[in-house]
Amino acid sequence: MNRIFAIGLLFLCANINLSIAQTIDLSSVDEFFKVTSTLKEGKEISMEQWKAFDSSGSYDRYVKRKDQFVLNTIKNTINIVFGKDTFAKKDSILSITQEEMKTDPKKMFKRGILNNYLNINTKYESIKSFRENYDFNSLVEKAKQRLRSFLGLSLDTTTQFKPVYFLFITADGKNTEDAIYVDFNLIYKETEKQRIDFLAHEFFHNYREKYENHNFNYKNYMNHCVDMIQNEGIADLIDKTEGYKKYFTDTGESPEITEIWENLYHQAPNDLERLQNLMLKYSKNDMSEKDMENELDDIIRFNGHPIGLFMAGHIVSAGYKNELLISFYNPYEFFNLYNKAAKKQHIFQLSNEFMDYLKGLTKEYYR
Repeated sequence: MNRIFAIGLLFLCANINLSIAQTIDLSSVDEFFKVTSTLKEGKEISMEQWKAFDSSGSYDRYVKRKDQFVLNTIKNTINIVFGKDTFAKKDSILSITQEEMKTDPKKMFKRGILNNYLNINTKYESIKSFRENYDFNSLVEKAKQRLRSFLGLSLDTTTQFKPVYFLFITADGKNTEDAIYVDFNLIYKETEKQRIDFLAHEFFHNYREKYENHNFNYKNYMNHCVDMIQNEGIADLIDKTEGYKKYFTDTGESPEITEIWENLYHQAPNDLERLQNLMLKYSKNDMSEKDMENELDDIIRFNGHPIGLFMAGHIVSAGYKNELLISFYNPYEFFNLYNKAAKKQHIFQLSNEFMDYLKGLTKEYYR
């Protein structure tokens, strides 16, 4: 996914129980149900209802953006699925092709949110009942315990986990500076194990930030991209070890989007070679920063998930899982472990020249 378009407590450790407040916010879920229930009754949405919708915990963040694309798409899709908008609008979005989605993240977002809302409409009352009866606080605690188990470490007791906000958007979640945002329908559709694993994945990102040089990372786009590969690759070991095809099929994603993810995973060795060549070319001042960033966007799709999972999976299968988890915040060590695994498994290896450049590039990154 292109970098410009990113559509991603109580702490328990062994017998330690710290009283750090964990917020669960369902206000956007509740406002969604109010708006859609009104539309399903054939009524118009009042200005006051939309105002309450806009100011709810999760949707409020999109109101504040200068670019209103996400908020407008959410509202337009609500009208298409639950209101009186024409079938032509729905058919137009459903006709977006796989090739179009590959090159245009906005079209992928439109297709993804429409698929999600259509699915919600088929199980509407059941999802409302889930909202009223499910123990979300328990889910959060189980997910933090799952993270602890995955890392095999005693989590730093000074860590404050972020609040979890639920909304209806595309079938995904995101760790942001202020909170973790999760699609409610995704949680509804998953098994209890899948829910716990999914939220543990997001809490991994939250926990890892404590050990990153976060500001340095975001100031340098190349560093940011290299970091995303490790960050998402390790996190995917929590909830996507059976592969993207099974994961997305289980969560009801469209075959077209599932195939895009699968293809990107299988082409990861080629993309790693492209990444190496690009970074070395840039290191020799043979290309502009703008051209470098544009090519990086094309190589590192979906925030680095496919390349990252490919690398992490080979690291684990080569027997380096312990080393991987010990250095979970160090991008250079992640690439170094991959190279050790690649040598064992006779797959694409990164050059010494690239590794030397990467070491210098990332030396100020980790604390």
